[in-house]
Amino acid sequence: MSHTTITIRGIALVAVAAAALAACTPPLPPDVLAAQAENTIVCQTGDQAVALPDDFSGSMSLLSGALGGVCEQQTVSEALPGDPSTLQILDHAPTAEDLAAFKQTCPSGTIVVPAFGYGVALAYDIIGLEGLILPPDVIAGILSGSITSWEDPAIAAANPGVDLTGLPEISVLSLDQPAGSVEAMTAWLSKEVPTAWTSGTTGTLSTGTQLATVTDLVGELIATEGTVAVIPIFEAVNNSVPVASVPVQGEIVAPDDTQLLKVGIGATTVTKDDAGNITATPAIGGVPVEGNFDLASSKIVLAEGQPLIGWPIVGMAHLLVCDDPADPLALSSAQYIVRLAGQGSLEAFGVTPLPEPIRVQTFPALKVTVGASAGARASASASASASVSG
Repeated sequence: MSHTTITIRGIALVAVAAAALAACTPPLPPDVLAAQAENTIVCQTGDQAVALPDDFSGSMSLLSGALGGVCEQQTVSEALPGDPSTLQILDHAPTAEDLAAFKQTCPSGTIVVPAFGYGVALAYDIIGLEGLILPPDVIAGILSGSITSWEDPAIAAANPGVDLTGLPEISVLSLDQPAGSVEAMTAWLSKEVPTAWTSGTTGTLSTGTQLATVTDLVGELIATEGTVAVIPIFEAVNNSVPVASVPVQGEIVAPDDTQLLKVGIGATTVTKDDAGNITATPAIGGVPVEGNFDLASSKIVLAEGQPLIGWPIVGMAHLLVCDDPADPLALSSAQYIVRLAGQGSLEAFGVTPLPEPIRVQTFPALKVTVGASAGARASASASASASVSG
């Protein structure tokens, strides 16, 4: 398969300087490594079909448009439901079952890295009411079926002065298959209120009405007053559906603040296996893990005395990438997804980009050239504003 290598001059000069530092210790800082990794794009020819959950439908069109601006002969699209694909996006960390199924499509080898984060909330349909506050024990009661009335004393206590009389009974909507959003919610409930939520971390709910697709679920939510559903926050925003605020460390936080989402995504623990594959697990609770969150690059502005807290219910999407030297299209497309431009396209869709220290850790797994070799390659082509070689 033919490919094209494009080197960008401005970043190449940074990489040249970085190469001169490569012999020094300690290791190069993440921002320098990131500059090197951004330096060279290896373009392929063809369309990469990406298998992805229903929640993320529509994201590939934005990504493909940005990719086409750099690699004219390369595109990405959404795979048809059920079709095998050599590049997949999961809405959760991959399980052994996920990896075994992917191996059937790609026996040559699998690369696993985080792709982006996304916030999760409990959406509700009560006409004319926004800003409802639901503590975790109340959400646990609603999702388990022990709280079925909006007039329940626990809901009233969390929302003094709010008239919740005369409403239909609470009806829980969910998908008929596991969902990363439900997994993120139940992980949070298991941590915060284990006595109220006894079902553990799970991707499915046993109460209420189950629907086949996210489109069906959101449509039913909008059409039926009194219903609730656990969905990604961007789905709620895109469909103008209100979502419940929750308490975090004594503060009431709303899920419509992108800064709070970035802080919440920063509360992530990264693990690597012996093959260099990376999984990212949200720490749950909205408090960033030291070393994984870059306050400056994520542009979080905190008022004086404001605690560093974020939205506490987050999921982390992951990439499964076929590592096949004979067909590098999947790997090239995955490399673009973790580039700044790719992350920016996904952010425009509604999800949250990877924190920079986590993004940089995906480069070795995805075979993005970093370190002295990248600097040497950039040095050879730094004289041109954009050099292309076939």
